[in-house]
Amino acid sequence: MLSHMNEEHRDILPLYVKYFNKKEIKEAKLIDINEEEMFILAENHEKIVVKLTARTELKDMHMELVKIAKIVREGLGIAVPEHHKEENHKQEEKLKIEIKDFIADFKSVILGTLTAENFPTVSFAPYFKYEGNSYIFISEAGEHFHNLKVNGKLELMFIEDESKTKVIALRKRVKYKAIVKFLDRDELTEKILDAFQESEPSIKMTRTMPDFHLIKLNLLDGRYVKGAGQAFHLKEDGRIIPIGVKGHGHKIVSVLTENKK
Repeated sequence: MLSHMNEEHRDILPLYVKYFNKKEIKEAKLIDINEEEMFILAENHEKIVVKLTARTELKDMHMELVKIAKIVREGLGIAVPEHHKEENHKQEEKLKIEIKDFIADFKSVILGTLTAENFPTVSFAPYFKYEGNSYIFISEAGEHFHNLKVNGKLELMFIEDESKTKVIALRKRVKYKAIVKFLDRDELTEKILDAFQESEPSIKMTRTMPDFHLIKLNLLDGRYVKGAGQAFHLKEDGRIIPIGVKGHGHKIVSVLTENKK
């Protein structure tokens, strides 16, 4: 929940402080939350406590924060985004948490890149997130290195392990188009690699090698497939739009399911 709020809804946190504590700030971070209140760290390192509208169990906390965001925007006279007014907004927010939790289990990601001759190359790379941003750590020896240096674009995919799915054709998966940025070796890069090494100690052997590079991924549009007839377009602006199934898609899926049973 903390990660989701600080990454996906960082714009609303300063508004919480402005509405409930009458303080104008530009940056804020949610650092803790319990059944009755949330704790926000303001840009001046001041710890601010915001009471929830009612005692809320942690499993229902996400919807409570959606409710508070609406109260805050209306109280400050700020227009609520159109897609936040729709009936399916709660479902959209639940999907965002679901996708984040799914990706959190991965330490590597499948990469799709293009050669200079426009031939596709499929590979993989160590993957991790730091302060809301996505990174891969790759060697110059990998085929994808030259492709990314020349092209700078790729598609990445996280896909459910075959052993965990009931129908192989319906493996849960998330993919994104992305643009890469090669990072120079500086203090920030080392700080990011320190955090990565805590979760994946094996990079200690390669992080000092000059042919290994830390790459930041700017995620664009994507797609989430969670099951039969459950595909979603992930928009760069954060919206999640259901993708309709045409023709006989559902009929084919049902046959596959029956065969598996």
